[in-house]
Amino acid sequence: MNFRYAMIMTTAFVMSGMAVLAQDTDFEPGNTGSGQPDGGGSPTITVRFDDSTQFVPPERLPIVDTYIKDALSLTAEQARDELTAVAVSPDGTAEVLPPDDATVELLLETLQALSIEDGLALETGGVIEAGAEGDNEEAEALAGESVSAESVIGTDTRVRINGTTSYPFRTMGRIDIGCTGTLIGPRHVLTAGHCVYNIDNDSWYSSLSFSPGQNGSARPYGKIGWRRAVSVRGWTRDHKRNYDYAMIVLDSDIGGTVGWMGYGWKSPMPDYNVNINGYPADKPWGTMWHAYCNLGPKTTYRLYYPCDTFGGMSGSGVYVYNSSAGSRIIYGIHAYGTDWTGLNGATRIRKAVFENLKSWKAAY
Repeated sequence: MNFRYAMIMTTAFVMSGMAVLAQDTDFEPGNTGSGQPDGGGSPTITVRFDDSTQFVPPERLPIVDTYIKDALSLTAEQARDELTAVAVSPDGTAEVLPPDDATVELLLETLQALSIEDGLALETGGVIEAGAEGDNEEAEALAGESVSAESVIGTDTRVRINGTTSYPFRTMGRIDIGCTGTLIGPRHVLTAGHCVYNIDNDSWYSSLSFSPGQNGSARPYGKIGWRRAVSVRGWTRDHKRNYDYAMIVLDSDIGGTVGWMGYGWKSPMPDYNVNINGYPADKPWGTMWHAYCNLGPKTTYRLYYPCDTFGGMSGSGVYVYNSSAGSRIIYGIHAYGTDWTGLNGATRIRKAVFENLKSWKAAY
């Protein structure tokens, strides 16, 4: 591995409070895009970069699991600390974004109310799609596509996406480090925390350029450089699985061309059918593949499902398509292979995660 260090002065500012504790409904809509390709006193800290070109898979990382009983004992200051975001630039500039009081209160309130959906008291709300179950939105787009016979969870049912310049596939792309990301704003790529920050050596990955709609060696919208990578201290410092999410802010507003996806929170989570599109490492390099299945167990921090996935799909949006409303909403960020459940899993977008993502978009 190659490492670089940068001694920087951190800049701190408070994320604007957008959490409305009495509000049970909230989401960020997507955008289809045009579809046409475009030709002082702060402490000094060390930003360490990892110049590897392949991320370390989760099963090889020293990830810390925190269970709900432990999470419920969080104090306000501990919650504020774990929710504090760190944003770094390629030149080593860093900013610290502490949450405001409303966001901290939101996390503590959510933990008390949400807990585990099949166990303790439930938080309700977050209705985005009028309760309609997700449909397999790729039915027409995938007509005639071939499926390889490879065992992932049982028979491999993934289908290759050849039309990567159609919406919503063009909002998804390959990250140079080997992960998948999805645009949720003009220049804002949602992905997993372990796709931007290596907790094995406490370094930020530098290979974070993004190629929307990549199809093999073809990059129909080019490769877009990055200006910031953002994650929370719960991941970068504490290495907690519950905080495995991140955002990459791109050099240009490619979302104006390709569009972007919506994202949101919902609880209790219905037994939706979900879609996952990404760049699995067990398939031909740079090719996008689609998985579709019904959600399994849902917990406070994670969503589980039997969709077939493989390394390289880390960071993919786990989304629901409502055909009657024409909406696509991401509810999770794919991050893990099979565990004790026998299922693959995603970091769940809870209300606190949702507010963080909104704040990062507003800041950058």
